Amino acid sequence: METVEKDVVIIGAGIAGLATALALKRLGIKPLVLEKSDGLRGTGAAINFAPNAWLALDALGVSHKLASIYDPVKRLFVTNLRTGATQETSLAGKSENGSGIRYIHRKKLLETLADELPNDTIHFSSKIAAINSETHDALSPVIIHLADGTIVKAKVLIGCDGIHSTVARWLGLSEPLNAGRSAGLGLAVFPEGHGLNKEVRLFVDAGMRAGYVPLNDKEIYWFLVCNCSAEGWHFVTEKIIKTPSFSKSTKILVECVHYICRVI
Repeated sequence: METVEKDVVIIGAGIAGLATALALKRLGIKPLVLEKSDGLRGTGAAINFAPNAWLALDALGVSHKLASIYDPVKRLFVTNLRTGATQETSLAGKSENGSGIRYIHRKKLLETLADELPNDTIHFSSKIAAINSETHDALSPVIIHLADGTIVKAKVLIGCDGIHSTVARWLGLSEPLNAGRSAGLGLAVFPEGHGLNKEVRLFVDAGMRAGYVPLNDKEIYWFLVCNCSAEGWHFVTEKIIKTPSFSKSTKILVECVHYICRVI
């Protein structure tokens, strides 16, 4: 049985965990990151970075690596599904630092953050079996028991392990509540290119929001959120199809929603 002692341990190698680890590294602190998966996870497809979020990447020293790959979105179109009216908004020049609004692959962001950390920072396949402390004193080290029998003692434990957080349960925090919403998202890949402009298309109605945006010349990020059960998505799809401004490019979103309805 191996015992490891560390000053700072972070549970979870998602965006929050890796960003926290990189921020600590820039302060001269080397944390240990424990991740239950066997590698970085790409779940989530893509993520929207507003100018203020881009400033955080600037502070971490990684924004330049992503700016060269993902161009800012120039325009936003919002279609009201009840009236068919579409409102266009220019997104150019929306920030003082010129970062604009960008959509980037979630996994690419994780890889960029991880590449800035020493090789031995992230320990994959590290499943937490239990967490406890020797005493109730705040200065007492936290003891983390891994499924393989390894014991990790930490002066500071940071929980970045998502909605079903083991750290949150150990701290006695309340369980997450059901928001009453269903959501789906993903990437549509066009090997020969999709031919669409780099702009955001949103479709809104009471209790639902759907949209898509090209990430590059061959990949489109799409999403659908509604205040309904999974079965209600069929109804949402029909509303998108029947809108007066339904165009050929919008079929991309509809085909993605139809795919979800087949697999749920």
